[in-house]
Amino acid sequence: MNTSMKVTKYQLYYSYKGVAVFYTVIVLIMLAVINISNRVSEEVTFGGLGTATVIFLAIVGLDCFKSSYKFITANNVSRKKFYYGNMASLVIIAAFMALVDTLINGILSQIFRYESLLEQLYRTNNYLAEYFWSFGLYTLVACGGWLITMIYYRANRMVKILVSVIPVAMIILYVYIERQTGGMMSRAIVGFLGRAMGFAYNNNAYIGALSLFAGTALLLSACYLLVRKAPIND
Repeated sequence: MNTSMKVTKYQLYYSYKGVAVFYTVIVLIMLAVINISNRVSEEVTFGGLGTATVIFLAIVGLDCFKSSYKFITANNVSRKKFYYGNMASLVIIAAFMALVDTLINGILSQIFRYESLLEQLYRTNNYLAEYFWSFGLYTLVACGGWLITMIYYRANRMVKILVSVIPVAMIILYVYIERQTGGMMSRAIVGFLGRAMGFAYNNNAYIGALSLFAGTALLLSACYLLVRKAPIND
């Protein structure tokens, strides 16, 4: 456990500068928007800063493995310890950024009309629900980035080509099935997402958060299978 904590601390140290720069940019954007709102007579509306966080965390997930894995395993850290330490670092970063974003959303909503991702989707401004939903979303995205980089790391050239081509093939197949079934697949997907994300239950964001955490657990399980015997590649 002590070794896993050291991996976590290393990964957090590796990422904290990026997080600091990210929120510096966000604060500058906030100040610019506040300044504009104070200068114009019309109502200023703004929203969706969480989208930037999602993109940032996807990059964090994509960048959390290769160089760190080589350095840490070179210091006789087991793959299992690396896995737990890296997982903890991603969860901590996601939890921290969800908290900061929730606070930012609360501040901005008191100054002008601001709608967070949660409010845009669920039409609610419950801050506790916003935190847990954002935490689930951010963790899912970060772990998804980790899984993608793990797949490419473990794959040979042929598998990498297949992984790159499969999404395009799936889109083509989806369009074909949609035409053949009169949109049945779209209705099934929308219905499933509506229930899983809580939209079918009076826009319950907590159900959505639980589904996001469940998806994260699946991604982390796949990451474990890929990392437990990962070689040291150049």
